[in-house]
Amino acid sequence: MLRSAGPLVGAGIQEVEVVEQHAADGAATSVGEHILDALHRKIINGDVPVGAWLRHDALAEEFGVSRTPVREALRVLHAQGVVEIVPHRGARVNGHSATDIRQLSAVRAELLGLAADSAAAHIDDAQLDRLGRAVQGMQSAWQAYDSARSGGTDESERQAMAARWISSNAEFHATVVEAAGNPQLTLTIAELQRRLPHNIYNRAYAGNSRMLRKIVAEHTEIRQAIAGNDPKRARRLMAAHVRSTGETLARWVENHGAGY
Repeated sequence: MLRSAGPLVGAGIQEVEVVEQHAADGAATSVGEHILDALHRKIINGDVPVGAWLRHDALAEEFGVSRTPVREALRVLHAQGVVEIVPHRGARVNGHSATDIRQLSAVRAELLGLAADSAAAHIDDAQLDRLGRAVQGMQSAWQAYDSARSGGTDESERQAMAARWISSNAEFHATVVEAAGNPQLTLTIAELQRRLPHNIYNRAYAGNSRMLRKIVAEHTEIRQAIAGNDPKRARRLMAAHVRSTGETLARWVENHGAGY
Protein backbone atom coordinates (compact mmCIF):
# COMPACT_ATOMS: atom_id res chain seq x y z
CA MET A 1 0.00 0.00 0.00
CA LEU A 2 1.29 3.45 -0.87
CA ARG A 3 1.72 6.11 1.78
CA SER A 4 -0.29 9.32 1.50
CA ALA A 5 1.34 12.00 -0.59
CA GLY A 6 3.29 14.49 1.52
CA PRO A 7 3.24 18.29 1.29
CA LEU A 8 4.46 19.30 -2.14
CA VAL A 9 5.84 22.54 -3.49
CA GLY A 10 6.43 23.56 -7.10
CA ALA A 11 4.83 22.68 -10.40
CA GLY A 12 5.33 20.09 -13.09
CA ILE A 13 5.93 16.36 -13.05
CA GLN A 14 9.56 15.58 -12.51
CA GLU A 15 10.93 12.67 -14.48
CA VAL A 16 10.56 9.51 -12.44
CA GLU A 17 13.53 7.22 -12.44
CA VAL A 18 12.40 3.63 -12.64
CA VAL A 19 14.69 2.57 -9.85
CA GLU A 20 14.07 2.24 -6.15
CA GLN A 21 15.56 5.02 -4.06
CA HIS A 22 16.37 4.43 -0.44
CA ALA A 23 15.28 6.74 2.36
CA ALA A 24 17.55 7.59 5.28
CA ASP A 25 16.35 4.58 7.22
CA GLY A 26 17.26 2.28 4.36
CA ALA A 27 13.68 1.54 3.32
CA ALA A 28 12.96 1.50 -0.41
CA THR A 29 10.65 4.10 -1.88
CA SER A 30 8.57 2.50 -4.60
CA VAL A 31 8.05 3.74 -8.12
CA GLY A 32 4.36 3.96 -7.28
CA GLU A 33 5.09 6.45 -4.50
CA HIS A 34 7.03 8.65 -6.91
CA ILE A 35 4.10 8.59 -9.31
CA LEU A 36 1.68 9.37 -6.50
CA ASP A 37 3.72 12.38 -5.40
CA ALA A 38 4.14 13.63 -8.95
CA LEU A 39 0.45 13.33 -9.81
CA HIS A 40 -0.59 14.95 -6.57
CA ARG A 41 1.79 17.85 -7.18
CA LYS A 42 0.31 18.39 -10.64
CA ILE A 43 -3.24 18.37 -9.30
CA ILE A 44 -2.66 20.53 -6.23
CA ASN A 45 -0.87 23.18 -8.29
CA GLY A 46 -3.59 23.19 -10.92
CA ASP A 47 -1.39 21.85 -13.73
CA VAL A 48 -3.98 19.09 -14.08
CA PRO A 49 -7.29 20.96 -13.77
CA VAL A 50 -10.46 19.90 -12.04
CA GLY A 51 -12.48 17.66 -14.34
CA ALA A 52 -9.46 16.38 -16.28
CA TRP A 53 -9.16 12.67 -16.99
CA LEU A 54 -6.09 10.69 -15.94
CA ARG A 55 -5.74 7.68 -18.24
CA HIS A 56 -3.86 4.62 -17.07
CA ASP A 57 -2.19 3.91 -20.42
CA ALA A 58 -1.14 7.51 -20.99
CA LEU A 59 0.31 7.83 -17.49
CA ALA A 60 2.13 4.52 -17.77
CA GLU A 61 3.71 5.69 -21.02
CA GLU A 62 4.59 9.10 -19.54
CA PHE A 63 6.36 7.59 -16.54
CA GLY A 64 7.84 4.65 -18.44
CA VAL A 65 6.26 2.05 -16.17
CA SER A 66 3.59 -0.62 -16.27
CA ARG A 67 -0.03 0.10 -15.44
CA THR A 68 0.30 -1.48 -11.97
CA PRO A 69 2.06 1.39 -10.10
CA VAL A 70 -0.15 3.91 -11.92
CA ARG A 71 -3.27 2.05 -10.83
CA GLU A 72 -2.01 1.90 -7.24
CA ALA A 73 -1.24 5.64 -7.17
CA LEU A 74 -4.70 6.48 -8.50
CA ARG A 75 -6.30 4.27 -5.85
CA VAL A 76 -4.58 6.30 -3.14
CA LEU A 77 -5.69 9.57 -4.71
CA HIS A 78 -9.22 8.16 -4.88
CA ALA A 79 -9.10 7.22 -1.19
CA GLN A 80 -8.00 10.79 -0.42
CA GLY A 81 -10.94 12.18 -2.39
CA VAL A 82 -8.65 13.82 -4.94
CA VAL A 83 -9.88 11.81 -7.92
CA GLU A 84 -12.88 9.67 -8.81
CA ILE A 85 -12.15 6.34 -10.50
CA VAL A 86 -14.57 5.49 -13.29
CA PRO A 87 -14.39 1.92 -14.65
CA HIS A 88 -13.10 1.67 -18.23
CA ARG A 89 -12.44 5.41 -18.38
CA GLY A 90 -9.72 6.22 -15.86
CA ALA A 91 -9.71 8.72 -13.02
CA ARG A 92 -11.32 12.17 -13.06
CA VAL A 93 -9.92 15.00 -10.93
CA ASN A 94 -12.52 15.99 -8.36
CA GLY A 95 -13.80 19.46 -7.68
CA HIS A 96 -15.45 20.59 -4.46
CA SER A 97 -18.95 21.88 -3.93
CA ALA A 98 -19.53 25.12 -2.05
CA THR A 99 -20.66 23.01 0.92
CA ASP A 100 -17.42 20.99 0.80
CA ILE A 101 -15.37 24.19 0.81
CA ARG A 102 -17.28 25.71 3.71
CA GLN A 103 -16.82 22.53 5.73
CA LEU A 104 -13.12 22.32 4.92
CA SER A 105 -12.67 26.00 5.75
CA ALA A 106 -14.41 25.60 9.12
CA VAL A 107 -11.95 22.88 10.10
CA ARG A 108 -8.94 24.77 8.68
CA ALA A 109 -10.00 27.88 10.62
CA GLU A 110 -9.83 26.02 13.91
CA LEU A 111 -6.54 24.29 13.13
CA LEU A 112 -4.76 27.38 11.79
CA GLY A 113 -6.21 29.41 14.64
CA LEU A 114 -4.61 26.95 17.04
CA ALA A 115 -1.33 27.24 15.13
CA ALA A 116 -1.40 31.05 15.38
CA ASP A 117 -2.17 30.81 19.10
CA SER A 118 0.85 28.59 19.68
CA ALA A 119 3.06 30.59 17.32
CA ALA A 120 2.44 33.74 19.35
CA ALA A 121 4.01 32.02 22.33
CA HIS A 122 6.89 30.25 20.58
CA ILE A 123 7.92 32.14 17.43
CA ASP A 124 11.58 33.12 17.11
CA ASP A 125 13.11 36.19 15.47
CA ALA A 126 13.94 34.48 12.19
CA GLN A 127 10.40 33.17 11.82
CA LEU A 128 8.96 36.57 12.64
CA ASP A 129 11.17 38.11 9.96
CA ARG A 130 9.86 35.54 7.47
CA LEU A 131 6.30 36.52 8.30
CA GLY A 132 7.20 40.14 7.63
CA ARG A 133 8.78 39.32 4.27
CA ALA A 134 5.76 37.22 3.31
CA VAL A 135 3.41 40.11 4.06
CA GLN A 136 5.66 42.44 2.06
CA GLY A 137 5.60 39.99 -0.84
CA MET A 138 1.80 39.90 -0.83
CA GLN A 139 1.66 43.69 -0.56
CA SER A 140 4.03 44.04 -3.51
CA ALA A 141 2.04 41.59 -5.62
CA TRP A 142 -1.25 43.31 -4.83
CA GLN A 143 0.15 46.77 -5.60
CA ALA A 144 1.56 45.52 -8.90
CA TYR A 145 -1.79 43.98 -9.76
CA ASP A 146 -3.65 47.14 -8.78
CA SER A 147 -1.42 49.36 -10.90
CA ALA A 148 -1.66 46.94 -13.82
CA ARG A 149 -5.44 47.22 -14.05
CA SER A 150 -5.06 50.27 -16.27
CA GLY A 151 -3.59 48.00 -18.94
CA GLY A 152 -0.25 47.40 -20.53
CA THR A 153 0.48 44.22 -18.56
CA ASP A 154 1.00 41.09 -20.60
CA GLU A 155 0.08 37.55 -19.60
CA SER A 156 3.56 36.60 -18.40
CA GLU A 157 3.62 39.60 -16.05
CA ARG A 158 0.19 38.72 -14.68
CA GLN A 159 1.33 35.16 -14.08
CA ALA A 160 4.43 36.43 -12.28
CA MET A 161 2.28 38.60 -10.01
CA ALA A 162 -0.01 35.66 -9.24
CA ALA A 163 2.97 33.41 -8.52
CA ARG A 164 4.44 36.01 -6.15
CA TRP A 165 1.14 36.29 -4.33
CA ILE A 166 0.67 32.52 -4.01
CA SER A 167 4.25 31.97 -2.86
CA SER A 168 4.11 34.74 -0.25
CA ASN A 169 0.75 33.59 1.08
CA ALA A 170 1.96 30.00 1.34
CA GLU A 171 5.15 31.12 3.10
CA PHE A 172 3.14 33.10 5.66
CA HIS A 173 0.93 30.20 6.64
CA ALA A 174 3.76 27.66 6.55
CA THR A 175 5.81 29.84 8.89
CA VAL A 176 2.93 30.19 11.36
CA VAL A 177 2.48 26.41 11.40
CA GLU A 178 6.23 25.86 11.78
CA ALA A 179 6.43 28.36 14.64
CA ALA A 180 3.64 26.54 16.45
CA GLY A 181 6.09 23.71 17.03
CA ASN A 182 3.46 20.96 17.00
CA PRO A 183 4.31 18.12 14.56
CA GLN A 184 0.87 16.53 14.88
CA LEU A 185 -0.81 19.81 14.07
CA THR A 186 1.53 20.28 11.10
CA LEU A 187 0.62 16.87 9.67
CA THR A 188 -3.10 17.42 10.16
CA ILE A 189 -3.08 20.84 8.47
CA ALA A 190 -1.00 19.48 5.58
CA GLU A 191 -3.45 16.63 5.05
CA LEU A 192 -6.38 19.03 4.97
CA GLN A 193 -4.59 21.48 2.68
CA ARG A 194 -4.07 18.73 0.11
CA ARG A 195 -7.81 18.65 -0.43
CA LEU A 196 -7.92 22.06 -2.12
CA PRO A 197 -5.96 22.81 -5.32
CA HIS A 198 -4.00 26.03 -4.89
CA ASN A 199 -4.98 27.54 -8.21
CA ILE A 200 -8.68 27.89 -7.43
CA TYR A 201 -7.91 30.55 -4.82
CA ASN A 202 -6.08 32.56 -7.45
CA ARG A 203 -8.97 32.19 -9.88
CA ALA A 204 -11.52 33.18 -7.24
CA TYR A 205 -9.64 36.38 -6.34
CA ALA A 206 -8.76 37.40 -9.90
CA GLY A 207 -10.26 40.77 -10.72
CA ASN A 208 -11.04 41.56 -7.09
CA SER A 209 -8.46 44.08 -5.88
CA ARG A 210 -10.62 44.95 -2.88
CA MET A 211 -10.43 41.36 -1.64
CA LEU A 212 -6.68 41.21 -2.21
CA ARG A 213 -6.20 44.39 -0.19
CA LYS A 214 -8.37 42.96 2.59
CA ILE A 215 -6.31 39.77 2.73
CA VAL A 216 -3.05 41.74 2.99
CA ALA A 217 -4.54 43.71 5.89
CA GLU A 218 -5.65 40.51 7.63
CA HIS A 219 -2.18 38.98 7.35
CA THR A 220 -0.65 42.17 8.70
CA GLU A 221 -2.92 42.06 11.75
CA ILE A 222 -2.18 38.38 12.36
CA ARG A 223 1.55 39.06 12.27
CA GLN A 224 1.16 41.96 14.68
CA ALA A 225 -0.76 39.77 17.13
CA ILE A 226 1.87 37.04 16.94
CA ALA A 227 4.72 39.55 17.29
CA GLY A 228 2.94 41.11 20.26
CA ASN A 229 2.71 37.74 22.04
CA ASP A 230 -1.09 37.88 22.03
CA PRO A 231 -2.21 34.26 21.47
CA LYS A 232 -5.94 34.85 21.85
CA ARG A 233 -6.00 37.70 19.34
CA ALA A 234 -3.76 35.79 16.92
CA ARG A 235 -6.07 32.80 17.09
CA ARG A 236 -9.21 34.88 16.59
CA LEU A 237 -7.76 36.82 13.66
CA MET A 238 -6.41 33.74 11.89
CA ALA A 239 -9.65 31.80 12.28
CA ALA A 240 -11.67 34.75 10.98
CA HIS A 241 -9.31 35.15 8.02
CA VAL A 242 -9.58 31.49 7.01
CA ARG A 243 -13.35 31.49 7.33
CA SER A 244 -13.59 34.68 5.27
CA THR A 245 -11.42 33.43 2.42
CA GLY A 246 -13.24 30.11 2.49
CA GLU A 247 -16.59 31.85 2.13
CA THR A 248 -15.27 33.90 -0.81
CA LEU A 249 -14.13 30.70 -2.49
CA ALA A 250 -17.43 28.92 -1.77
CA ARG A 251 -19.41 31.75 -3.33
CA TRP A 252 -17.14 31.70 -6.37
CA VAL A 253 -17.77 27.96 -6.79
CA GLU A 254 -21.52 28.56 -6.46
CA ASN A 255 -21.27 30.96 -9.40
CA HIS A 256 -18.98 28.80 -11.53
CA GLY A 257 -19.96 25.27 -10.54
CA ALA A 258 -17.99 22.55 -8.75
CA GLY A 259 -16.20 21.77 -12.00
CA TYR A 260 -14.65 25.26 -11.84
